Amino acid sequence: MSYRVALALITALALPALATSAAADGLFGAMAFSPSTGKVGVGFNFASKGEAATEAVNQCGVGDCDAVVVFPNCGAVAVGDGFGMGFSADNSAAKAEETALANCSGYTSNCLIIETRCNGS
Repeated sequence: MSYRVALALITALALPALATSAAADGLFGAMAFSPSTGKVGVGFNFASKGEAATEAVNQCGVGDCDAVVVFPNCGAVAVGDGFGMGFSADNSAAKAEETALANCSGYTSNCLIIETRCNGS
């Protein structure tokens, strides 16, 4: 493979990743949680934190839903026994999930990730 073909291939493969990062700039997401039911609502790709939080609470749809995490990149919520939960925001979905699971495990057992979202996707 020639140098030019390899460079063109590398550039073509990198552009979608760069576009995704740029698309997430200035966007916010949020997750809401109901401690009585364990339901989660999500709002993402919003221009403001408030809009994202309002949408997350609306999507949750239960009277005791509250926004538990607002994020510029990725967020995750883990829920375990008795609707104990943990949440996190981070630059990557994997790191947000890891921290959400660790936070949940500090309150309860059998924690599982029930929602992960990233802006720009």
